[in-house]
Amino acid sequence: MLARLRLWATHHRVIWWTCAAALAGLTGVTVRAATNAEPCVAAPETSPADGPTDDERGVALGRGADPRSVEVGDMLDLWSVDDLTARGHLVVAGARVLDHDDRTVTVAIPAERVGDVVTALGRGDLLTALVPD
Repeated sequence: MLARLRLWATHHRVIWWTCAAALAGLTGVTVRAATNAEPCVAAPETSPADGPTDDERGVALGRGADPRSVEVGDMLDLWSVDDLTARGHLVVAGARVLDHDDRTVTVAIPAERVGDVVTALGRGDLLTALVPD
């Protein structure tokens, strides 16, 4: 009986040390792969003319579930909807698109209108309406 117990303990020690060695090897491979990662691609540089001017501020807005197709330089009207009266009101007219992706659009708005945009965002999302050329 004692021989069986020793054999069982030895067997489990071998299995434990094998698993520990495998885990250590896997950790080493993972650390090596993480430290040898390729550097991130830098974002393309933009000229100052592409950003907001001195009297403008850049504001990033969520695009929602159905994003409108916009391009850099397009003009957007920003509308806020009042949930109580179900009426909308114009927050900013002619906001210039600075950048966009699938989730956000960054627009340049007049500096004096930033407070109005923040207040409108506090009540909910802003609706964007594309201004025709």
